[in-house]
Amino acid sequence: MKNKAIDARTHPFVATDQILPDANFWLYLYGPPSASRNWAVPAYSAIYVKLLQAKANIHLDVLVLGEFVNRYARMEAGRLSPGVDFKTFRRGATFPPIAKTIAQEATNILNICKRIDHHFAEWNALDLLKDYAGGKSDLNDQLLVESCRKHGLSLLTNDADFIEGGLTVYTANNRLLTACPP
Repeated sequence: MKNKAIDARTHPFVATDQILPDANFWLYLYGPPSASRNWAVPAYSAIYVKLLQAKANIHLDVLVLGEFVNRYARMEAGRLSPGVDFKTFRRGATFPPIAKTIAQEATNILNICKRIDHHFAEWNALDLLKDYAGGKSDLNDQLLVESCRKHGLSLLTNDADFIEGGLTVYTANNRLLTACPP
């Protein structure tokens, strides 16, 4: 079933909204300086302010936190040591201050969000892997959809891949808005 995409830039969020922001959202807000050059940063920053003003319920899944931390670290590795193997970079002297910054930004996210359990044991992982094997879906994206379903959450993302799942998806991504009209 297709998702229903709603333009988060114009949506009037309210205190009863239950939102799970994707890792890309957090990277725009709390990510490395290189992420700040993205067109989406001002849009999602304004959406974030609206969510906070509305006192909407912002949730965090462990997959999102892990993806935020890992992508942040890899973005910094690519910026500071292009061509160097990531694990080599991570073992180097440059990494500990970056890791400290990433941990602080992740802590900021944790302090804002309500943490939710990831009920992986309850899902049909074999079906998810079968969908993944078809080449048209990202496994982490599928797991986030399942988490949203389990907890009755709407997803906030800039990822145009979130077309299927039967969710309400808030976005500023025009491709996703076109693919999944409300």
